[in-house]
Amino acid sequence: MKKLLTLAIVAVALGAIAYLTGSGRRVKTPSLVGKPILPTFDLSRVARIEVGGEKKFAVASTDSGWVIESLYGYPADVTKIRENLMKLQDLKVGQVANGKQLAAPVLVDLQDDAGKSLAALTMGDTHLRQPSGEMAQFGGGSYPDGRYLEFNGKTVLVKDPLDAFGGDVKSWADTQISSVPSADVTAVQLISGDNMVHLTRKDGSWKMDGLNDKEEFDTSKSYGLDSALSYLNFTGVVDPAKTEAELGISTGAVYTVMLKSGQTYTAKIGNKAENGTDRYFKIRSAFSPVGTNEVENAATAKAVEEFNAKVSKWTYTIPSYSADNMSKTRSDLVKVKEEPKPEEPKKE
Repeated sequence: MKKLLTLAIVAVALGAIAYLTGSGRRVKTPSLVGKPILPTFDLSRVARIEVGGEKKFAVASTDSGWVIESLYGYPADVTKIRENLMKLQDLKVGQVANGKQLAAPVLVDLQDDAGKSLAALTMGDTHLRQPSGEMAQFGGGSYPDGRYLEFNGKTVLVKDPLDAFGGDVKSWADTQISSVPSADVTAVQLISGDNMVHLTRKDGSWKMDGLNDKEEFDTSKSYGLDSALSYLNFTGVVDPAKTEAELGISTGAVYTVMLKSGQTYTAKIGNKAENGTDRYFKIRSAFSPVGTNEVENAATAKAVEEFNAKVSKWTYTIPSYSADNMSKTRSDLVKVKEEPKPEEPKKE
């Protein structure tokens, strides 16, 4: 009995030693992990978002809605504002980055309508995930999957790269200028200086006005004629103080599409933007009813009014390839008509 008791005591002692030894080897999770980065704040009270650093910008609520001050007061996308604020609200410490210093720290400050700070954070560089497996094997590059922040005097990593706060103000705007269905386009007119081209489409085929007997429309060059406004996005917003003459818009190419509904879009293409290949661009819509359906006509008229209110007062920059589709000249679209080949004599 004494022997059994001694063995039991030894077993308990060995178990305790093993537990203590194992627990000493365990990786201890820092107490900060999982903690919210920002204190709880009311999204509805946020009236201004200021982002500092080299690419500082501000997005603010005004009497006319949310605007991007750094884009001359261009309207901000309310959906994107809410999404980005919710990201900040949900941020939690992913890991503590001991020894890591924030590169080019940027202050993000959320303010109420009186300018009082509701919540703020200091943001550093993004964390880049290195490719692995097949991606690394085939030369895949790294990609951002997190962001370093300052929290309680330490550098921590969160799981969201917070791209919208990284300096590109377009992240806060709806960059789409137009989405005109190409299938609805019935006619296109292109004007460049004294050069004018007018094309109509019937049964899916384009017909070009003014061709002589030795000319024909080069269908291989028709790409983009009807779809130039289908998915058009801007690359920048131009200072409203710049005149159309300064930007070359008043003397540039003019592109007009006519739709089945009687709606038209007229775009003007100007010079190349400074320090780049993008082109200056303006657009306006109009409506002349072609049918007698009052409900449809009223809906189209309202759509035109809303489009012009949102878009027509602004001058944009657009990619050069988009501008090229709207700047074609007659020589770009016409080719010499191929003479019919003489029939070969029949063999007897």
